[in-house]
Amino acid sequence: MALAGGLANAGHHVTLAITGAERKSYAPLAEKLGFRLMQAGHIWNDDEDLLKKSLKIFGAANQLAQLNLLLGDMFQPCVEDMYRVARLLCAENDFLIGHFLVHPLQLAAEISRKPHITVTLNHSLVPTGLTPPDHIPNLGPLFNPVLWKIAFMVLNRSILPSINNLRAAAGVAAVRSFRDVWESRLGNLIAVSPAFFTPDPAMEKHHRVCGFLSMPENAHAWEMPASLARFLADGPPPVYMTFGSMASVERDAGLITASARLLADAAKTAGCRAIIQANWDKVSGIPDTPAVYRIASAPHTRIFPRCAAVVHHGGSGTTQTALSCGRPSIVVAHILDQYFWGNELKRLGVGAGPFDRRTTSPEKLGREICRMLDAPETAARADALGRQLRAENGVATAVNIIERTLAKALPRI
Repeated sequence: MALAGGLANAGHHVTLAITGAERKSYAPLAEKLGFRLMQAGHIWNDDEDLLKKSLKIFGAANQLAQLNLLLGDMFQPCVEDMYRVARLLCAENDFLIGHFLVHPLQLAAEISRKPHITVTLNHSLVPTGLTPPDHIPNLGPLFNPVLWKIAFMVLNRSILPSINNLRAAAGVAAVRSFRDVWESRLGNLIAVSPAFFTPDPAMEKHHRVCGFLSMPENAHAWEMPASLARFLADGPPPVYMTFGSMASVERDAGLITASARLLADAAKTAGCRAIIQANWDKVSGIPDTPAVYRIASAPHTRIFPRCAAVVHHGGSGTTQTALSCGRPSIVVAHILDQYFWGNELKRLGVGAGPFDRRTTSPEKLGREICRMLDAPETAARADALGRQLRAENGVATAVNIIERTLAKALPRI
């Protein structure tokens, strides 16, 4: 949405198609930012369906098993809707931009011979000789490329069949690797701050680091509640605690309460003030306390700067928002790349974890909060990196890259 708004602001006619877990209307935001919005299916039928699928994924033994479940139970049922909408987008537009996962758009663009580029929201699958695949020891530039080849062979077994099934149904030749469609050779935008990812000079040239795609400050009309302003003024900076997008799949009151209780008990263990974001209407059995401010949602950029640290799930957006606000993080990962982001924050010296949501206790999380609050060097590093991120403009950089790519692909424009 940030990128769609940036392109619209630059004078382009933009249509954004979305497939999501939230049955929420983004029409007002699209109207405000100046782009057209389309829906390309939903990844669940009802609350019970989403809860069942989510629990299977959260309970999987490892990240590869999680990926298989995510693709099979959530992504694959939406492929036909994605492909149908992708064909409409190709018929109505000159240039296509797609999330790297959305191979139906890449296929539609290929068939219609429309130029397209891809966008990835993290760099965990961008091969470079400087770093190995996630969770694998760094063996240096001589051996890391071999490790990447092995990792891609393993991933192909999970990812490639559904890609080639759709291609076969469309009468198009199979591809040998998921990377053939996940990365456009015309351009693949890596929407990550350079603070996290310094490109290897030997990296394939179609990869372009643009920076974090953050929403404009005026995107959300929000006024801080007076009670929150009083809470912030009445004591030392609190710890902000949220599981972000993971809350959208917690439809069961018991699961919602368990997550809220983990955070509340961790804050109590740490003896810190906290702002806890949760679906509090469905929470039961957790007594109110003056040390905790309960909130359902809020623009993070407006509150994180007033906090001492952020406990979160390790999503790419929350991770980079917390750091752009100059605040250290403690990551409680639920799935897939959230573990990667937790490790990245630790590597930069501005985060702790990642803790596994399935095994983390309030005591363990509380002790880590205490360590974080007693580590001025960590706060200083986060503050310095925050200044670096705030000086970047990922959306403007992405728009510039897209326009230069578009000019080469479509000289008439």
